[in-house]
Amino acid sequence: MVFKLFKSGDELYDESKDLIKRGEYDKARDYLQKSIDKEGGTDDVAAVKVALIDLKDRLTNVNAYRNLLGALQRMDDPSFDFGLLDINRDDLISECELTIRKIELLSSGGSGQQLMQKGEALQTLAQDFQAKLGERNLIILQLFRNDTTVTGNTEFYNLMAIAYETMADGVVWDNPTQAAEYQQIAMGYRQQNGQSGEANLERIQAYSRTCTCWLCGRIATGEGIHFYSAPADVSPALDKDDKPTARSSPDDGAHIYICRACYSAVSNRSDEISQAYYNQALQEMRAMEARLQAEIAALQSQIAFARMGR
Repeated sequence: MVFKLFKSGDELYDESKDLIKRGEYDKARDYLQKSIDKEGGTDDVAAVKVALIDLKDRLTNVNAYRNLLGALQRMDDPSFDFGLLDINRDDLISECELTIRKIELLSSGGSGQQLMQKGEALQTLAQDFQAKLGERNLIILQLFRNDTTVTGNTEFYNLMAIAYETMADGVVWDNPTQAAEYQQIAMGYRQQNGQSGEANLERIQAYSRTCTCWLCGRIATGEGIHFYSAPADVSPALDKDDKPTARSSPDDGAHIYICRACYSAVSNRSDEISQAYYNQALQEMRAMEARLQAEIAALQSQIAFARMGR
């Protein structure tokens, strides 16, 4: 029997296919890379599989998707196998392009008009997921998470919900009523996607709630944004003249409503007082420490003199 000391690139590639089927991805990647090095082909299926394996544990890393996208675009074959799955190159290219946009958008910040623009971009992305992928499930999640429930359509509903939630965040500072309407739309998309939408409902109720500030009497809309509930001892006599259209306290009798301006003024003044007390306590502690150090030094000196007089 003759044993081959060195394996060809094709033999290494064939062995990597079995390793992938067994889920031994790290070892398969090593074989694939050796296959590429031997054949000198960075534009073949082996390079795509290497990029796929590199993506396995970095599903939120945009650069990992870009590496896979580049390998796919250099590949001539219209399809390839990965384990037991036969993958269409163009479908995976579309998925990579859409996912890159998704990661970049969701990781971006902003406020006000920037969030409105982000929301509009998310809507466009959602429509592209639906148009380009539709009922097809996301290949990468199927490969590495064994999840076939995420499709182009479910991503559409999810991203549309996020889009309107983002737009709600963009306008809630100036127009909490409009923000509540956006949250209502977002809740509808979440419910169509099989989610409860409870978080949206909580925001709708908070953004729609109106109060009269207990301190200044100003009417404010949007609990948690433009006014807050603060613990207080409210007797029935104090609460009896509260207007039902713009209450100054909840029904529990243990809280009052305070507008953001009064709340921040009280909080800031409280912080100033606390800081002053802290500084005073720190100063007194340091003075006490200095006195103790002086007393210790005097005592040590007395002990030293006593020893010298023996």
